Amino acid sequence: MNNRSQDQNGSRTNLKTKLKPQLIAKPMAKLMTKSFTKVVLLCLATLTVNAHASPLKVGDSAPNFTANTLDGVTVQLSNFINKKPVYLKFWATWCSYCKVEMPHLQAIYNENGEQVEILTINVGMNDSIRNIERFYQQNGFTLPTIFDQKGALTSSYGVVGTPYHVLIDKQGKIAYQTFLATDQLDEKIAEFSQLADNSKQANHTIVAGAAQ
Repeated sequence: MNNRSQDQNGSRTNLKTKLKPQLIAKPMAKLMTKSFTKVVLLCLATLTVNAHASPLKVGDSAPNFTANTLDGVTVQLSNFINKKPVYLKFWATWCSYCKVEMPHLQAIYNENGEQVEILTINVGMNDSIRNIERFYQQNGFTLPTIFDQKGALTSSYGVVGTPYHVLIDKQGKIAYQTFLATDQLDEKIAEFSQLADNSKQANHTIVAGAAQ
């Protein structure tokens, strides 16, 4: 995995040494200022190993996968179809911007984890489970995480840089994709979460009515 990126003059800079943002939880509208967004777009860590992976489009069926989280829980995407939406974040501990987004992602998980299945996918290359666990312990994160050691899951989603976010609807279709954790992503997650709450409430009403 290559953690270098090109700037506007074509030179390559190391993301680890160029920027070391602090891990602070802020609304993404404040976190991603215009200037910061421009820098992110120029400096996204590139996964050259997946440079030729086929990109997915909104509306495509999300590739199914089965994997174990660091907590030993087996996750299969197909188990969530017609039950709940799924939010995947691809990241690495060497990716500065990935780490900047983590407090915000933890907040989303705390608020919407019941309605939306939230999984982080560590892309594996040049990283380790030990690095992830140390990072989580230092910052109090409790996010369900898959370590994609061989990169098969990352490649199947056409991921070419980190951070990368994929939102999958209840029908198993790609609903939204972005390199940046944007307000639009937050809004879509909130929308899916509200729909799940409404569906749960409607089912509860039907069951209660049938029992009378």
